[in-house]
Amino acid sequence: MGTSGSYGGSGTADWQEAHEAFDALPGSTPSGTGPGDIPDPAEGQQHLLDHLLDALSTALQKDDADRGRPPAAGYPLSALLSSPGGGGGGGGGGGTQTPAGRAGAGSRRQVLKGSARGAAAIAGAYALRSGDAARLRELGLDLAELRSLGPRAQIARILQAVLGDAGHPDEAALRKAATRWVKAVLLDAEPPAMQEGLRGLVIEWIYELSLVELGSQKAQGNLSAQGAIRKQRWLRSWLERRLKRLVIPDMRRMTVGEFSATAAKVTGEALRMLRARRS
Repeated sequence: MGTSGSYGGSGTADWQEAHEAFDALPGSTPSGTGPGDIPDPAEGQQHLLDHLLDALSTALQKDDADRGRPPAAGYPLSALLSSPGGGGGGGGGGGTQTPAGRAGAGSRRQVLKGSARGAAAIAGAYALRSGDAARLRELGLDLAELRSLGPRAQIARILQAVLGDAGHPDEAALRKAATRWVKAVLLDAEPPAMQEGLRGLVIEWIYELSLVELGSQKAQGNLSAQGAIRKQRWLRSWLERRLKRLVIPDMRRMTVGEFSATAAKVTGEALRMLRARRS
C-alpha cells in the first residue's frame, strides 16, 4: 500500500509532517473496548487527530494539480471517463497521463479530478437505480443492457466504464472509494440519499488517498499490521466526524457532469475545512 519515493507527493516536508502526526496517534485502544470498537478520543487525542487531518489536507491540497480549486467551468465529462482499451481512464502505460493517477514520478496528483471521476460512477449507479436512461447515456452506458445483468455485473460495468483499470496506487484508492458507494446505491434495500452518497465518497476518497502515503510506514516495517489498523480506524472515524457538517447541495436534478463538478468543489471545501483546526 505504500509508495515510498516513486510518486509525486512522497518524501515532501508536508507528507513528512503527516507521517509524524500519524506516528503520534495511539496504536492501542483503552482496556475494556473490543477489537472493532472506536471509543471517543480523549481531549489530547482529539488534538492529535486534528493535527493529522490538518497535515493530510495540506499535503493533498499542495499535491493536487488544481491546488484544491477546480476549474470554474468544471471538468469536461469526456476527460473523466475511461478510454476504450485504456486502463485507468486514459492510458495504462507508456508514461501516458491517466485522469485519476499520475504519469510518473514527480507528476501531480489528481485529487479534485479523481473525486469528480468517482462521483460520475456514483451518478451512474443512481441513474440505474432510478431507471434514468438519459444520465446513463452521458456515461456511454445503456439502461437495457445494464438491466439484463446481475447486480455484481452492473457494478463492475459502471466502474469499468468510468474508472477503467487501476494502474496506479491513486487509481486503486479511487476505485476502492467509489466501489463502496456504488455498491451502497445498487445493493442496499434503500439507497443512500444523493447528498449522503457524495459526502461518503469525498470522505472515503480522502481517507484512501491518505493511506496510499501513510501505508508506506507499515511497508517499511515501522508499524505493525495491528497498530496500523487501529490508527486507520481512528483516522476514518475522526474524518467522518469532522466532515459531518460538510454542506452538500440538492443534487436530484443534476446531470452527471454537474454531479461530478459538484463533487470536485465539495472535495476542495472538505480539504479547507480540515485545515481549519478547532480551537
